Amino acid sequence: MLEIPEDRCERHRLFKAIDDAFKAGDFEGLGVALGGSPGWFDEQMPFELGLGHPLEYAIYWSPAAFISILLDAGSDPNYHHHSGFPAIIAALSTDRADRLEIVRILIDGGADPNMRGVNDWTPLHYAVAIRSVDTIRLLLAAGADPSLETRIDDYTTALEDADNAGFEAGASLLRDAMTGHGSNGR
Repeated sequence: MLEIPEDRCERHRLFKAIDDAFKAGDFEGLGVALGGSPGWFDEQMPFELGLGHPLEYAIYWSPAAFISILLDAGSDPNYHHHSGFPAIIAALSTDRADRLEIVRILIDGGADPNMRGVNDWTPLHYAVAIRSVDTIRLLLAAGADPSLETRIDDYTTALEDADNAGFEAGASLLRDAMTGHGSNGR
């Protein structure tokens, strides 16, 4: 069990060691920094450090290859999230140049393409919000359901959101998928 230091300077040093290991993609070093639990890669990190689930933190800060390493070790791509940013939505919320690659890694690692997140959005809703045709294609190819509505607020599908936003390229892909005329996102 990882002991959280009371001293703020020591706590910062611990945070820095963990953060540095994530950014370097140092699996062994990260396991040690997190206290050596055999399943550290799939356990919530200490609340006091504000880090959340290891996979979520890696999505924001680690090399893409390290995300694959965590998944291969047994990190759950469908981890429980309190923040509203499950794995795929967390990846889409970043400004990383490789976010589509990360989404692909997560899907290949078993992430549910219909997971729900902030505003009860699915990844397709988020892909519409960021106006990413490539992400919509990838998600549809992975089995994302374009007919899913949010269960709060406006109860809209991603297609309705695309139409409302004037995002015709995305709306066209989603419309084709919903009518069965699409090529499964490809």
